[in-house]
Parts: sequence; structure tokens; C-alpha cells
Amino acid sequence: MKRKQRENDNINGASVTPKKQRMVDIDGISDNGGSSTPTANGAFKTPTRLSTTRRGKGQSASAKKADRSAKRKSASALLGNEEEDELGTALAQEILEDNDEEDLDGDGGGLEGVRDDLAELAASALQETPSKRGRGRPKGSKNRRSPTPEGDLPPEERYFFQNRSGPPEVSNNTLASLKLLDHDEYFALMRGYKDPHNAERAYLMKLHARSFPQWRFEWHEGFSICLYGWGSKRQLVSQFAEWIYPKYDPAPSVVVVNGYTPKLNIRSILTMLVTTAMGKHAPARLSGQPAEMLDLLLSYLTNHPPGTPLMVLINSIDSPLLRRHSIQALLARLAAHPSINLLGTADTPSFPLLWDSNLLDQFAFVFHDCTTYAPYVAELNVVDDVHELLGKKGRRIGGGEGIGFVLRSLTENSRKLYVLLLTEIISALAEGLPDLHGGVDGDADEGGKRSAHAQEPDEEVSVEYKALYQKASENFICSSEMNFRTLLKEFYDHEMIVSKKDGTGTEVLGVPLGREEMETLLEELVMAGN
Repeated sequence: MKRKQRENDNINGASVTPKKQRMVDIDGISDNGGSSTPTANGAFKTPTRLSTTRRGKGQSASAKKADRSAKRKSASALLGNEEEDELGTALAQEILEDNDEEDLDGDGGGLEGVRDDLAELAASALQETPSKRGRGRPKGSKNRRSPTPEGDLPPEERYFFQNRSGPPEVSNNTLASLKLLDHDEYFALMRGYKDPHNAERAYLMKLHARSFPQWRFEWHEGFSICLYGWGSKRQLVSQFAEWIYPKYDPAPSVVVVNGYTPKLNIRSILTMLVTTAMGKHAPARLSGQPAEMLDLLLSYLTNHPPGTPLMVLINSIDSPLLRRHSIQALLARLAAHPSINLLGTADTPSFPLLWDSNLLDQFAFVFHDCTTYAPYVAELNVVDDVHELLGKKGRRIGGGEGIGFVLRSLTENSRKLYVLLLTEIISALAEGLPDLHGGVDGDADEGGKRSAHAQEPDEEVSVEYKALYQKASENFICSSEMNFRTLLKEFYDHEMIVSKKDGTGTEVLGVPLGREEMETLLEELVMAGN
């Protein structure tokens, strides 16, 4: 209240106060002998500032008062903030000092009082409400990015500061959100793909085919052959088998082992070799450890040497199923026998690490670089391998659809042979005739007639091996029995056919499918062939 009263007194120019009377002569000293006694008119005259020139000409009194009022409000806001520190107090005091310098002597007493009141208010506010801000840098200020570099930096440092990388960008894409490739899409893409380097790859195959006589000579000298290089060598091995088969008289026995077959084991390999080498002298049931089975085979070959050596062709001898040292040791003993000619293909770059010096002496390999750049169509199951790598089960369906997937990746002669086998079996079922190994499919209805239907899982219609081979030769599907067995080997590896012997000891072949599945599969294969 005192402050307001002082301001009103200064503005209105009151010459008399309750406590003290002031007589101000604005016009200066009187002319009467230099006396300083004020006149009556001067006592009630509105006072004017002596510092008008400092405010500038033409500036009104209301503008001056508004300017001073704005500065007082700014100073009060700085001093009244609860979180303001000593820097704000000093700034407010500087503002008040500026006001004092501008106001000069006109209303110095009033501004002096205002300054005292503001100082007391600031001191009391700082004492009553201490600052909540602690020492050190505020939390989170370290991570703030400053738009301008701190301090004076050289131009090159300033450029890199302004073009520095921002926070890393994280994608929301995950492997779980990807749509997995199924077998239908994969085979459709493979059929539609045309390799622009087919001519070059065919030229490479012709170059490798020129080495067939050299490989035969190395076999004759007691060496084994190892083919390595980039690309599948399965087709090259098949061409070599077809080339060398008619070179011997009598015709040799050729056994092709596909090491990439998922369920392959050394026992099945030795069983096949014993059956092929010993023929009718082979025991009805082989038992014992693989080493005992190998001893039986080698002893028979030593005591009954064949007229032509037994040729063993192993595709992917370095496959995961054959990499164990015990398996490689058995294969090395097999290759060391003089009646065995062994040829193996390697697909991994580290295949020489499979054999130590002892095994290499027994194998007696001659290495040939046979780079073909051919795709690993049969060696790799792309869809299932990718699903397994991602931790998801492949969506491959068994039965007729699974066999259809396999047939799409095989050769045309393989598909024709399987179509022939399905045709023979379905014809026997449709006519209601007994199958070629003595069984009869179908049940008798109420009228005594037989009706063919889908056989039960334990009732399989089969075709005799020799009858199927004769049909295949008539249809020009295979040119020799060796070629016929090579085609059947693909079916065995993928469990697409069932082979067994009937009561008379005749080998018969069947398909592990029902009649409806066989008819559907046959229709799809015929339409695809057309």
C-alpha cells in the first residue's frame, strides 16, 4: 500500500504529504535577488522530469509508464519462480539497476522503494522454498541431440557433426512373418526356369566324357577314382556306367549307391553288394555286424573271383550319412579288394579331411576335377532343408502327392517306367484278375462276382520283375538290365516301390498306394506328359 501511495503522489505532483511537506520550484530560482523561496504557483504545478531527452523526443508519459511496468513484471516473475537460482536474482537486480539509471532523479525515491521490496521478496522466497534441482546434469540430458555443435569447431569437424548418423533403424520384419515355400511352388519355379548357360554346361559334360577311357585304364591298374568339383556329378556317373557296361564280356555287375538318400546306412549297402555278388549263393537272411557282412563278401570274392570286376559307383561319398570314420574304413577295405572297382563323387570342399594316410592307401584314389556347374536337384531337398533350418516342419504330403513331387525331379524315362508300373497294376485290378504273384485283389459281392476296389495296406498287387523289364524294353524305356536297375534304384531310394519275393522265389514289384491314389497319380502323370 505504501508503494502505491508513493507512485500516486509522484504522478499527481502533490506538494504536501502527511509526514513531510515538499516545496518544489520547477521553474528554477526566482529573480528576486537569487532567493530560492518557491511561489504559490510553483507549489501546485505538475512536476516534469529533467531527463526527458534521455527517453527520446515525442514519447508520451503513458508509454514510459508501461515500459517501466513491463520491466517490473519481468523482474517479479524471475524472482517469484520456485526453481529459480541465484542467476535469476542477479538478472532481476540488473534490470532494476537499469531502471534506476533511466529514471534518474525524477522518481528515484519510488524506484528505490520498489527495489527494496523486490529484494526482500526474493530473499524470503529463496529461504522458504529451496530449489528442487540437485547437483550435476539433469537426468536424460545426455541423450539430447544438440542442433549446433558445442564450442568453436573447425569447418571439417562441424561438417561431420552436422551430418552424423541418427539412431539405428530397426525393422519389424521377422522370419516368422515370411510365407514358406512349398513343394508345388518350388517345382513350378524350377520348371519355368531356363538356365542361360545350358550350352556351356553341355560342353563341359562332353569334355569330361573324353576322360572315360582314362578312368577305365586307372581301374584296370588297380586304382579307385574320386570325382570332385562344383556341381552335381550324378549325370556324369550315369553316363560313365552306360559307356563302360558294354565294354566287358561278360557284362559286369554295376551297383550305384546314392549317398544322399535320407535313410541310407552301411548295412543296406553291404546287403545289396552281397546279393549282387553272390547271387543264388547269398544267404536268405543276412545278420551280424557290418564288418562281418563285409568279411563274408570279401571271402566269397577271393574264393570265387568273378569274370569281370564288381563296379561300385557311390554318389556323394562325403554325405553326412557316410562321413563316420567306421563307415569310411569299411568302404576303404571294400575298395582295396582286386575284384572291386570303386568310383566316388565328392560334393563338399573339405572332403579330403575324411581320410587319413591309412585310409588313403587303401582307397588308392586318383582325383579328377569334374566341375559341371549342374544344379543339385537330387542331392538337396531344398524345401525340407529350408523348413528344417527355420525350425519348421516341411509341408510335404506323403502318398500319391509325395510320389508326384519326386517324379517331377526325375528323368523322363523314370516317369515313363513308373507310369508303366501303375498301368500294369491298375489293369490287373480293373479286370479282377489274380495278380502276377498269385494273389487276388477284391472281395466277392452277394452275386458271387468279384469287384475290384482299393486294396488294404497289407494287400498289395505286384508285378513280376522280369515281366516289367520286358514291357519297359518293348516301350524303349531302358536299353539294358543295368539301366533298368538304375531307374528302379531311384524308386527304392524314395520308397516309391515295394520289392519282395513270392512263394516261388520270384521277385515282384508293387506300389505302396491304394487304387484311388494310383488312378489319380496316373492321370496326373499322363496329363503332364502330354
